Amino acid sequence: MSAATTRPLVPSYRTMNALSDDEIATVLERNGVGVLAIDGDSAPYQVPLCFGYVPVEDLFVLQLTGGEESKKKRHLQENQRVSVTVYEETEPDERWRSVLVSGVLAECSYQDAERGFAALANNSQSIPNPISWADSPAQAELTPYQLDIETRSGREFDLR
Repeated sequence: MSAATTRPLVPSYRTMNALSDDEIATVLERNGVGVLAIDGDSAPYQVPLCFGYVPVEDLFVLQLTGGEESKKKRHLQENQRVSVTVYEETEPDERWRSVLVSGVLAECSYQDAERGFAALANNSQSIPNPISWADSPAQAELTPYQLDIETRSGREFDLR
């Protein structure tokens, strides 16, 4: 294979810029899928998830599956501080963005965060239903949560 047809394993970027708060909100609102990191036993416990975000209220909600004995709930009982990573490729092979939000995750009611859960329902239309592949009824339990965002950051990488 010639050097002209070989792509690098890790693409290099020409520029990297911090995202504004408005740009971060746009990434969160547009995507609705990310990775939740919870403090685990010996390493972070990471869970892919679907979430809802309403920028005008800075409302970030999600649902977690599993009963009281689940690993997620056990870790959250010990430490409710979490982070969520969201990323997108806005223009294929040209630009991508990543956002990291962190704060305290607490159980909430569906009524208290209704607009956020409406956004989650919209975002999750193309995501597999976790209840349909649960191994037991306890794993199918859904618990609503709200993330009180304390810090947020984002970057945009231009690969052109």
